[in-house]
Amino acid sequence: MVTEKLRRLSYGWLLVQGLLAAASPKRSIQLNAKLWGLAFENTGELKPKPWYVRSVRAAGVGMLAAGGVGLLLEDRASEDEEAEAAEEPDEPITVETDDD
Repeated sequence: MVTEKLRRLSYGWLLVQGLLAAASPKRSIQLNAKLWGLAFENTGELKPKPWYVRSVRAAGVGMLAAGGVGLLLEDRASEDEEAEAAEEPDEPITVETDDD
């Protein structure tokens, strides 16, 4: 139960990061550089090369796809589990055997 919620949260976070990276790769790079700046000096002076910006955008599209598909599969899995729970009988099935 907890792991299912964490997976959904992870897929949602991946979707948000992918959207940011795909829509605005330079802004995504700046935010990541600020986070990295906790351990390094002068990260605000870094300038990304054009190939890196393109690769961040491509990675963002991939993250969007992975997060979206992950969320869809989680929804489908939960629907399948609910359908299986509804089909299960309330009483256990007993099988009689002849032990002659």
